Amino acid sequence: MAKANEIPKVDVHAGLKALEEDLPRVLRLIEAPSIEALGWKRPTKLTLTIPFTGTHEGKTDEYLLRLGFQAYRDWPPSAQFVNPETGDYVYPQDQHFVPKLTSPECHTHATYNRSNGPPVQLVCCSATLEFYEVLHSVEPHHVWRETDTFFTTVNAIQRAFTSHYQGRYPVHGQ
Repeated sequence: MAKANEIPKVDVHAGLKALEEDLPRVLRLIEAPSIEALGWKRPTKLTLTIPFTGTHEGKTDEYLLRLGFQAYRDWPPSAQFVNPETGDYVYPQDQHFVPKLTSPECHTHATYNRSNGPPVQLVCCSATLEFYEVLHSVEPHHVWRETDTFFTTVNAIQRAFTSHYQGRYPVHGQ
């Protein structure tokens, strides 16, 4: 189980095993025949990409979330919005691929300065690995539990898109 103020430990073998167990469970839960039917992709064994859309002031924007399972199930998946062409995120040129989410549960930062390493993009939510990597404070009832699945992460982000989407971060230099 995740713990506040503890750096997550990577275990790719456990992460892969847990993802292999959880993926069919989640598909059954949401009654989807496959990840492809949802528009999801699995570019590597340890990553899953999920499209999201947000509407703000009548404009609809599309995003691509990359989940990483390198420390999964003890810790939540890593979560990063990426350039859909490259599948990666390079700050500052890719900051416009990050949605502005401002919910109390899920807040995004195109770049986040941390005391224990270089700046990172942060989907600030207790259901993301980076939240713990930056040693963010967390209430005990919000800590990731081993019974949570990556769908906990997806749902938290979707709720933020539904009620607290504020558009895109600006294109670098604008």
